[in-house]
Amino acid sequence: MTYDQLLRSRWLRRATYVFADIDRLSFWDLELAAHAYLEMQRLGLSVLNNPAKVKTRYALLRALYRAGLNDFDVYRVDEINSSIRFPVFVRRNQLHDGPMTDLLHSGRELENAIATAVNGGTPMENLVVIEFAAEPVRPGLYRKLGAYRIGDVIVPTVSAHDTVWLTKHGQLGIAGEDLYRDELTLMQTNPFAEHLKKVFEIAGIEYGRADFGIYNRRVQVYEINTNPMINQPMPHPFAARRESIRLCWENYLEALRALDSGGGWPVRLSNGTLQPRRLRTNLFVRTRPTA
Repeated sequence: MTYDQLLRSRWLRRATYVFADIDRLSFWDLELAAHAYLEMQRLGLSVLNNPAKVKTRYALLRALYRAGLNDFDVYRVDEINSSIRFPVFVRRNQLHDGPMTDLLHSGRELENAIATAVNGGTPMENLVVIEFAAEPVRPGLYRKLGAYRIGDVIVPTVSAHDTVWLTKHGQLGIAGEDLYRDELTLMQTNPFAEHLKKVFEIAGIEYGRADFGIYNRRVQVYEINTNPMINQPMPHPFAARRESIRLCWENYLEALRALDSGGGWPVRLSNGTLQPRRLRTNLFVRTRPTA
């Protein structure tokens, strides 16, 4: 179901609803989605991720730093000062498309990178500067860890391994048997669960995937995606990784099944404030003439 469909609906099936991709909503759609969440909750539907409370990248990283759960800080462009710790990189506050720059090691490099981004059409309001906090799991190899929150359950997922610090999907089989066995142990013991529960609570997120790493022996959370890509089990050359994939998929599906709210009669959306707004198409994005 799209947000457009939700905000125009008069009736909803009784089910569990997850509000996702919240960082992609415009300010007006975000507010309407938050009102819809509250109405659905009032009607007794099971709903996750209150759009009014979910923290997107900047707000989340700043909150985690202030809470002492992350060792790196984040800045808006107009906040940059002498306390910033280089190296840093620039990325958009919204979307999950990765950094816009390589690592920047000086104020001049940072100024030039920001100017390039703005001159290229990226609004300054959507730029954030993030301090670098990553280290290789062994010489020349980086590991990105991940875990889902599904309701009240933390489900670890398989890692991504790559030769560069910006590890997204990783390279097949590059980690080797020892690291895949280590990964399987992490999957079986879930040692970061309690820490990540605190992170998700601060984020206001009840369903999503946290991407994180280990830096100076401490967990560092880089982002939380409320609409993560879910891949079905794929072949892999190492037995330990295959078992990790199987375990992740099994635990993920079990946690999803626990969210099932059962059936029942559809509910009628009757909020007096929202209903007229759903019927007025001029409140949805459209072209307006200029003077």
